[in-house]
Order: sequence, then C-alpha cells, then structure tokens
Amino acid sequence: MTWTERVGDVATTIALLLINLGRIVTLFVRVATTALDRFVTNLAERGESGIAKSGASGRSWVGLPAAVTWGAAAIVLRSLSVVTVLARQIAETGDDFLRTLTDDGTALGPAPTPASPLPSAPQGGPQGTPAGGYGLAAGAVQPAA
Repeated sequence: MTWTERVGDVATTIALLLINLGRIVTLFVRVATTALDRFVTNLAERGESGIAKSGASGRSWVGLPAAVTWGAAAIVLRSLSVVTVLARQIAETGDDFLRTLTDDGTALGPAPTPASPLPSAPQGGPQGTPAGGYGLAAGAVQPAA
C-alpha cells in the first residue's frame, strides 16, 4: 500500500466521521425541535377557559391589558411553532443529504449502461476499405491506380 492510498483512506475516514457527526447533530436538532413544537402547540391550544372573573368588576377596561397580553402571547406561540417546524424540516433535509453522501450507491439499483457505444473504427484504415482490399485475398498486391 503506497502513501497516497493511505492518505486517501485517512481522508475518507475523516470525511465519513465528519458526516456522521453532522448526522448526530441533525438528530439532536430534530428531537429538540419536535419536543419544543409539541410544548408550544400544547400551550397555544389552551384557551382562556381557566381564567374566570373574580366577582363583580366595576370597570371593564381593567381586562383590556390581559386580553392584549393573551393575544400577543398567542401570536408569539404560533410564530414559535412555525419556526420550530421549519427548523425540524431543515434538520431532516440535512440528515437526508448527509445520508446520501455516505451511501456507496449499491442500494440504488444496477449501474446504468451506456446509451450507445462509440462506433469502432472501420477496418482497413481511414479510407474505410476492408483489410484485404477489394475482394482480393490477404497478401495479394493491389493494382496501381
């Protein structure tokens, strides 16, 4: 084994190591975004049913800041849900890309065959005449032109 083959093997091993580390990172990102998305979606689906009025309120404008805060929180939660879904999709796409890089191509099917082979050179040289001349036996002398 020559030193170039060894360097090539080391480079291949390092590349595969980095690709697999990338796949591990994308796995952690997918798990984290899935958990965060479930949490955010759970919070966003809850309504104001748990909030009840406590007694008679003389002024109704007191509830206005609470309603605005509740609406702003809902918007933030929906936006965060969109961001987590987008991050999860990017992580899955990155993982698929990295998995494609590590495939050796054997699972993709048989190797493609060329559409048509190149035409071979005609026998007899560039003139396209047969090697034996014009119907003469091999080794016979051709008449002078």
